[in-house]
Amino acid sequence: MTRRTALDEAGPSTALIVRASAAVAALGPSPRTLLSALLIAGSFPPWDLDFLAWIALIPWMRCISESETSARALLQGFWLSVGVALLAAYWLAFAMQEFLVISWPVATLGLLVYAAFLAQPQLLLFAPLFRTGVGRIRAQSSNAYAVCICLSLALLYAGLDWALPRLFDVGLGYSLHDAPNLRQIADLGGVDLLTCLIVLINLLLWQLAEHLFGRRAGSGNQWQQGGKTAVLLHAGLVVALLGSASGYGALRNRQLAESNPESTRIVRTGIVQGSVPNDVRLAWAAGDDRAAERQLSTYMLLTEELIGQAKPPDFVIWPETTFPGVFRQPRSKLQQGRGVKFDRQILRMRSPIVFGAYDMTEEGDRATLFNALFSITPTYERVGGMGVVQRYRKHELLAFAEHLPGLSSSDWLRQQLPSLGFFGRGPGAMTMPIQLPDDRSVKLGPIICSEALSPEHVIDTARKGSELIVNVGSDGWFGDYGEPEFHLAISKFRSIETRLPQARAANSGISALILPTGEVARQSQLGEQRVMNLDIPISQARSTLMIEWGEWFGPAALSLGIASALLLGLINRRSEN
Repeated sequence: MTRRTALDEAGPSTALIVRASAAVAALGPSPRTLLSALLIAGSFPPWDLDFLAWIALIPWMRCISESETSARALLQGFWLSVGVALLAAYWLAFAMQEFLVISWPVATLGLLVYAAFLAQPQLLLFAPLFRTGVGRIRAQSSNAYAVCICLSLALLYAGLDWALPRLFDVGLGYSLHDAPNLRQIADLGGVDLLTCLIVLINLLLWQLAEHLFGRRAGSGNQWQQGGKTAVLLHAGLVVALLGSASGYGALRNRQLAESNPESTRIVRTGIVQGSVPNDVRLAWAAGDDRAAERQLSTYMLLTEELIGQAKPPDFVIWPETTFPGVFRQPRSKLQQGRGVKFDRQILRMRSPIVFGAYDMTEEGDRATLFNALFSITPTYERVGGMGVVQRYRKHELLAFAEHLPGLSSSDWLRQQLPSLGFFGRGPGAMTMPIQLPDDRSVKLGPIICSEALSPEHVIDTARKGSELIVNVGSDGWFGDYGEPEFHLAISKFRSIETRLPQARAANSGISALILPTGEVARQSQLGEQRVMNLDIPISQARSTLMIEWGEWFGPAALSLGIASALLLGLINRRSEN
């Protein structure tokens, strides 16, 4: 009796349920895929179990290697992408609910759409490529050929990770932000290089596991293993790769620690973290003058605390959009009064201030709003002189929060989504040279919030001569757990790639001082009102391969991965013939 006949005899309803269950099982995620998603998410902040990254892909690779078709492999690639997004970016629903002021069901739907289409598309394409590589490895008996396949696949993954557009461009390499030696290789090839290393280690360990425990698909015979040679080769490569990367990192850490102290100057930098609640920020953005007064007063009072210290800071940093409204373009008497009060505090400070605010241009009947960072340097020679005002307009806008790709000019959408920024795009990276009270000067490299996700943008500020990255943000929109830690981890790599110190100011945290090694020397806690007076060492500019070549590793990995895959395919066909 066939299985179909047995089901039919059990009754139509039972047969329908069993067949539906089988269909769902065939289309759903494999338990191994779910395990890999859990391991990947666990390696990222806030969990920071970075050792999981080295084995996180192996269960999923085992699942793909047993897939009967490329379509099945593609499906498991989709489910891994969805799983990682839901487990590692759950805070996105909170951000949509808070920032866009939408209901929780709609925000949850937005998270699901993001997970399905905008999260990790490289996993979707890598799955069938990996399955093809498995077939080629099984068709050959050469250990060297298997290693070459692993290297080719790791390059392809890193290349796809770089090339495919994502809402948040976050790769596996960011899981190593707390590895003091390994993270240093980011000054050679950025996070893409670390991602390639992680995937290559996973591939080699997968092959090692197959040699030790695996069996040929559809056969009871063990794989052709080449004796101890295969095991020693793969294990030795893992040790050599990790040892080389760690050794380079230790060398770079030692070089940075031994910098000539005579070439280093200290700039005392004050950071103000006001922790103004989101509802207050939304209220003043909607025109509530009492909310605007509350925000400005919070930051002014904390600044008074800073400049009243025994050793006041050389300059002060406020986070993103902390001056409520469009700076120097008041729309009412109350707004004008707040501007006058702010100017008076700057005159009392007698030191520069850097702060986030809105900027605006008007052409005809259309006004363009910019998310901007201003600096004001007083005229020290003349008491009461306001001095030099500089502005930086955010260039790297966050899609679906600060602009809608291809739709930002729609007046109808502006009416339907009033809380969305619809910001204009600034001209690009720049430096802000500010003069300090003792006639010294420092060149600031300004970046605003999500621009920390763009290595090339921060590298451009270094090329223009910045000496200190000033990173202002407002992570409170993303909740109290997950995204703030992730954003800090991302910011660390921008300092490693450029070897520049970084002062990070966030409204509700985490504000921090990040050294050129990626070490967080000081940081605040989430949700606290705090001022930090930091002595930041400014050294002579150091060139890195990332500054010289930019984001070179991603495109190079994609090109080499494709070329090596074609070459290995040709070798495989000739062997078969």
